[in-house]
Amino acid sequence: MATEGSTCFQQALNSFKTQSGPGLVAEFEMTSLTALKSSIAKIEKRQATERRMQNMRRLYKFVDIMERHGKLIEILLNTTNLLAFVWGPMKFLLQVASSVSEAFNELLDTYKVIGESIELLENCNGLIDGNHLVKQAVVSMFQDIFEFHQTALAYFRKPMWKQVFQATWSTYKAKFGPVVDSLKRHKQVFGDRLTFAQLENIRSEGIRSSEALKKLQKDEEMGQLRDIQCWLNSADIASDQDTFTSVRSRNTQAGIWILRHQLYCAWKERKAQPMLWVNGIPGAGKTILASIMVEDCLKSYESTAWFYFRNGDAQRSSFLNLASSLISQLLEHNCDLLPYVFEEMCRKGKQSFSSEILAKELLHVILRNSGHVCIILDGLDECSRMERKKILDWICLVSEHPQDRDNSYSTICLLVSQRDGITSKALRDIPSLEITAKDTRDDILAFLWSRGSEIQTKFQISDESTKTMVELVMEKAGGMFLLAKLVMNNLFCQVSPGNFYKELNMKQIPTQLDQAYDRILSNILEDQSSRPHSLQLLGWLVCAKRRLKWREIQGAVSVDLEGEDVDFESRQWILDSRDLCDSLVEVKTDGTLEFVHATAKQYLIRAKFVDVGQVELDMASLCVGYLALPGFEIILPDESVTDFISTGYYAFLDYAVCFWSFHLQEGLKGTIDREDAMTLIGFLSKFLESHYRRPTKDFNIPSSAHELRRRIEEHGPWSAADNFLHAFVSAQSQINCYTQDAASNVCLNIPDVISRIRDNIERAVSENVGSGRIDSRVLYSFYGRNLYKCPRTSCDFFHQGFETPQQRESHLSKHDRPFGCSFPQCYRATIRFGLKRQLEKHIADTHEKHAREMHAFPSKRIRRALLCRFCKKEFQETSTFRKHDCTRPAPERSENLDTTDMSSTPGVKATRRKPHVTNLEWLSPDEVENMSRLREQDKVRYKQPVHNRGTILNGYGPVSPEYWIELSNAITKARELQEYQQNQRPIKQQEQSHDTQAVQQATAPDNVQSTSPPNLKQSSGYHFSPPAEPHN
Repeated sequence: MATEGSTCFQQALNSFKTQSGPGLVAEFEMTSLTALKSSIAKIEKRQATERRMQNMRRLYKFVDIMERHGKLIEILLNTTNLLAFVWGPMKFLLQVASSVSEAFNELLDTYKVIGESIELLENCNGLIDGNHLVKQAVVSMFQDIFEFHQTALAYFRKPMWKQVFQATWSTYKAKFGPVVDSLKRHKQVFGDRLTFAQLENIRSEGIRSSEALKKLQKDEEMGQLRDIQCWLNSADIASDQDTFTSVRSRNTQAGIWILRHQLYCAWKERKAQPMLWVNGIPGAGKTILASIMVEDCLKSYESTAWFYFRNGDAQRSSFLNLASSLISQLLEHNCDLLPYVFEEMCRKGKQSFSSEILAKELLHVILRNSGHVCIILDGLDECSRMERKKILDWICLVSEHPQDRDNSYSTICLLVSQRDGITSKALRDIPSLEITAKDTRDDILAFLWSRGSEIQTKFQISDESTKTMVELVMEKAGGMFLLAKLVMNNLFCQVSPGNFYKELNMKQIPTQLDQAYDRILSNILEDQSSRPHSLQLLGWLVCAKRRLKWREIQGAVSVDLEGEDVDFESRQWILDSRDLCDSLVEVKTDGTLEFVHATAKQYLIRAKFVDVGQVELDMASLCVGYLALPGFEIILPDESVTDFISTGYYAFLDYAVCFWSFHLQEGLKGTIDREDAMTLIGFLSKFLESHYRRPTKDFNIPSSAHELRRRIEEHGPWSAADNFLHAFVSAQSQINCYTQDAASNVCLNIPDVISRIRDNIERAVSENVGSGRIDSRVLYSFYGRNLYKCPRTSCDFFHQGFETPQQRESHLSKHDRPFGCSFPQCYRATIRFGLKRQLEKHIADTHEKHAREMHAFPSKRIRRALLCRFCKKEFQETSTFRKHDCTRPAPERSENLDTTDMSSTPGVKATRRKPHVTNLEWLSPDEVENMSRLREQDKVRYKQPVHNRGTILNGYGPVSPEYWIELSNAITKARELQEYQQNQRPIKQQEQSHDTQAVQQATAPDNVQSTSPPNLKQSSGYHFSPPAEPHN
């Protein structure tokens, strides 16, 4: 019957097998102790050859104890082949880590701790079978061993662990700490024979300390992740996914047919090529299907990343946008790589993520070290041709990368797009899943019945009429989900049954998307009162340089340029976006507005519902005229600014400041009439009068700016044209700048004005909200909740902002001091450097020596010169050293003795260190023979090494352990003889005055024993001092 301990052990073993994977488990099961020892011997021999041995004897205690007690423990834990899951991981880790000294040394130290922890099993050998506490300790000990191996394997199995070692190891090895501490506590159990209560206390304390350490590590990881995500500034893909998920909330079964498709299943289960192309006609519901596949892959692959491309969206239309999003998503699932990316961010010193080369490097390392990765990309056809080619080239490169041996680190990619020439050519060799009308029929029909029931309820039509309506729309849809949606939404929006039946007339049901858009626009523009507002909103959405939020649009329409005021109360729209644009526009979860589909924007331009040039010019006039209002005067007192804040005066500020020059540039590409030119000149003149300041230095004016001036002055000269050129160029430079200049403008005081306004908004939140002067809800409705914003117009956080000033300060530190130290626990990770050379100096002064010791691979030692013990002369060649003639006495040296470390490993020769000699007067064999007080056996012992002192001294003969023992004995005996001779001189002087009988009696053999040197014994140590007499 299985005990509780054996059950816990079996769970730990099963968990270890699951985490290791079938490939490694099979390899571990076949590993024996003989194979482990053979592997250790090979590693040790290789390290000896490379002269970087690391004392692998630290392994012996653990291996020896596990070998002798393993079988007994297997019986105790009711399992078989247990030791294979000790020898196997150990062999794998030692083989993989042996090439990096620090990692290898860390493993050896941990195995040494484990060996010392289980050493007292020797004393508990008889108790293992009968003592419950000892059994529990043994089970817990093996659980810790499995956890250590599992933690180490997770790191060293990564295909590119060496590339990220320097950045990640110092952080990752901290994970070994709780395991090592737990193993040390087991030693207390075995040694102190603790009670059950004491054991539980030890366990509880260990759990608490482990949890505290994990919390600290988690906090540090989250801090690094936030910093990296601010640097990447990627699109909010989570809100995109939420939006598309909410669309499917009415019919949760819609689109699940694709999850059963043969091509999709083969791709997901990695039984086919790593790439799959899902394509279909416009409006077939590809994006919704993509969101369904994202949800499905998240259930199977933790490392699932996705991206939705959008035409004209600055954060969703390029390879760099894709890369920043993928890096951000994958780091959330693989925190082990955070130190590596954080170090790259600090080392590069970039204020923003703007390098495609760096993006590819980071993606390569992250993807190769993140296990099974699944990437789903939708809307590739909405990118420009150049960006599409970059993305396709990168995807093909990633998919073609060779997989690892157990297929545990691989990337699969699914693309969703329309079928066009560029994509078809690039993906012609990969499987293609085409969405047909047959595939979408059931989904469209389910949607029609769902929406049809709502229409039936609204207009009180019969079941038969509802059925006829559903069948009619289904027939006209032609497999286009978007078309069916537009038609049904248009029918639902009718204001009377008469209009409804008119729309339902068979001839009026559109069969193409353009027809559907035209039908919707006709209904929208029928209302003459809302028509201009609808066209204005559609035009703004077509020409906007980024996605606009509804509060920004309300701020824009509240601007009264003629009255030079911002009047929210009387000018804001009462109708919402759906009332003005029907089903052409959707509101995203983050509050931004977007067209229902990219084809809607294209149709508005193609059908000339929106005159892009005119709208661009109107938006330029709006932005410039808005910034010229009295509320933006630099001399305005703070009290007036605060009053303006409470009325929503500055709701449109962020957009107008950033994009007035871009709208102006686009609007002046074509010809403009005189009235528009004069209006524009009037607003520009007021703007320059309020905010222009003469630059302190000259700068180049590009030809494109001169072209703008020429177009403005086509209808007459303009006195402020020179000032306009300076202001335009400085504004463009500011928005495209990523240095400290992005927060300043050499020709305009706009940055100072913005700073005053934002300071007053922040004070209004922190001070006045509590007093009730300004309602916080009013402020949030005008300016959003993220009120703490970056001052750099080139940064996306200029308009996105942060919820707290602390988050904003952390972000600003990366702008002002972009170069941060990436060494763990270094205060310079927070207090960063403004210049790269300052960071390099800090690392060299503070961390360089430590980094070299910890991370550098050892180099081969330089051959040392041969030194004569007598004359101190050095020789580079061994033959010259042996032949030289030295007759001078040896110089005095320290009596400090050195030792020679002799490896106990078979087959590895011992190495010799240069000895420190002592000036000893060696006695000749005749002098030894004349020492009458020595016994004959002592004389024989001394004569042989004295005879051979020349050979021993300068290295004749083989370099072997016996050689060094002989040399050590010879020198020890020489010293003893010298001391003995010195001690006997006073005695000899006294003996000369005695008679011959006394002398003979004194030198008799019976008395030698009592007067012989007290330390005459053979030495077995390695301390030695060579003689001071030259050899022949």
